[in-house]
Formats: sequence, C-alpha cells, structure tokens
Amino acid sequence: EATSTREIAEAADIAAGTLFNYFPEKRGLLIHLMQRELDTALSRAFDTMPTSTLERELTHVFASLTQCYANERRLGRVFIKELLFTDGERRAESAAWTFDLVKRVAGLVRKAQRRGELDPSIEPMDAAQQVFSTHYFGLVTWLGGTIPSRVAQEERFQASLRLLLRGLRRSAA
Repeated sequence: EATSTREIAEAADIAAGTLFNYFPEKRGLLIHLMQRELDTALSRAFDTMPTSTLERELTHVFASLTQCYANERRLGRVFIKELLFTDGERRAESAAWTFDLVKRVAGLVRKAQRRGELDPSIEPMDAAQQVFSTHYFGLVTWLGGTIPSRVAQEERFQASLRLLLRGLRRSAA
C-alpha cells in the first residue's frame, strides 16, 4: 500500500503516464494483478482436477485460491477489502470474474448431480453461490484476523462445506 504509482512504474520499467492510462488508481492495478494470479491458480486447479466426489473437487479448487491469498497475504487482504467496496468499471470487472467462477463451480455441481451425489432438483447456480459465499466468508474472517490461521480457515471451510453438501444431497423421502 505504501508503494507509489511512480515507484511501481519504475519497477516495471514503463512511464508513469502509461501506467496511469491503464490504471488511474493503484487499487485498479492491485485488483487486476490479484485477479490474474487467481485466474492462473483456477486454471491450474481445473486442469488438474481429480475425478472424485464434489467435496474433494471443491476442496481442490478453493484450496488453490486460498494458497494465492496465503502467498500474498498482505496484498490479498487489500484486494478483498477493495473488492468489497469497489465501484464503477472495476465493480463490473470484479462481478464478471466472480460470476465466471460461480459458473465453473455450478458445472461441478451439475456433474455431481449426474453422478447421483446431489438432489437433481437443486439449481446448480444457487448451490455454487452458496459454496462461493462459504469460501469468501472464510477468506474475510481469516485475512481480517478473526480466524487465527490458514489451517483453521481451511478446517472451518471443510466443516461448512460438509454441512452445505449434506443439505444438497437427495432426501430419503
């Protein structure tokens, strides 16, 4: 946060004006760079997805995202804060990024429905939004210091995910 836009431009060996043309505010650059890191992690996670249960697949995907935040915890904290309260064009970009992730998770939910793991009457996008919300809440509480460690955050995510998936399974009735 303490680094100036001019220092960033010098480190990147570009003119400050060029950087300013693409990112008039430093937070826009931060959001762009962090989303790029997260996109790389997501692509890798989906490319190396183990064929397994939905719980394991979701754990695989969201652990890769959590690792990004762990690698850049200070920036991740700023990123989450900015993402929550961004506006204008950045809000639209962030919403599109989030929607794309939720759609990919919905695809995993559909596959789990076809395997008979989940109730087929459940709307996959609704389930995916709940999974994403569970992950996001865990990130906010971990990066914000409410949950003391990444290990504790992952344990809370797993417990919440198991509870959520239990509710999404076929009922005995």
